[in-house]
Amino acid sequence: MSHGVGAGETPDVQGYVFSVARALNADAIRQWDTVTFDAVLVLAEQFRYYSGRRTLIAWNHHFGWSLGIEGQRTDRVLIIGGLGIGRCPKPEVIADRVDELAADLMHLECRSPDNFPVPTLVHRFGTASAAHEPPCR
Repeated sequence: MSHGVGAGETPDVQGYVFSVARALNADAIRQWDTVTFDAVLVLAEQFRYYSGRRTLIAWNHHFGWSLGIEGQRTDRVLIIGGLGIGRCPKPEVIADRVDELAADLMHLECRSPDNFPVPTLVHRFGTASAAHEPPCR
């Protein structure tokens, strides 16, 4: 597993993120900008509906964990939705919730693709790509 953790690189935060990564058997831990997300954990699971992009969860220490998929580049993620289990739940609780949401998405993928959630694109704060994009009007 490759890694790098945000949120000031404190041992408590690193330990928490590593514990969550172990509980989920994450393939990688990506450092993020500590404004949008503190860390992004890349998982092995993929969804055909999302063109085979790998699933991820992203953590913001103020708002908690969100489920998403990889973007076209490493400075982008597409967020499907929040896990809805608090800011710093136990790793086992996160793993159970991710499994539950993945099962729900697999069910939609097979049975009702028209109801598949449309993810929201999130850029890493301060990247050149985010800074040069024109504002929405």
